[in-house]
Amino acid sequence: MKKQIIIIALFLVGISFFNDVKAQNSTTSQVENAIKKNGKYALLVQNSKHFMVSVMTGEEYKVKSPKIQFEIVLIGDVVKDLAENPELKPFIEKAQKTGVKIVVCEFAMEKLGIKKSQYHSSILTTPNGFTYLFGLQESGFKTITL
Repeated sequence: MKKQIIIIALFLVGISFFNDVKAQNSTTSQVENAIKKNGKYALLVQNSKHFMVSVMTGEEYKVKSPKIQFEIVLIGDVVKDLAENPELKPFIEKAQKTGVKIVVCEFAMEKLGIKKSQYHSSILTTPNGFTYLFGLQESGFKTITL
């Protein structure tokens, strides 16, 4: 009986040495190419740096396929920065030019003392950023919160 166990154990060890082990072999470009040409994507953003990167990402997506819907929903401090920080103006213009939709939470605007008139005319508002994001999810958008 001991001989049989030793033979089976050696057989199993031997098989592991002679079989090729194959790891998952997908590259990042394969994953990035999985983005749908008519996909729906939205980001919930709370700070200026994430806003800038979100606009650049949206621009990249829209260049690949104009049919992609890309929205950036703003809550928190970025709502004030968007109205007052001149460094964000080129990103707002880039979003408008490429068709990336920017939506600002009116609740945050009220809390931070910002009026709609302080924003670029292309910027939309919604009463509640979270509710708007949930609506996007229900409409089939893939969403990320930053």
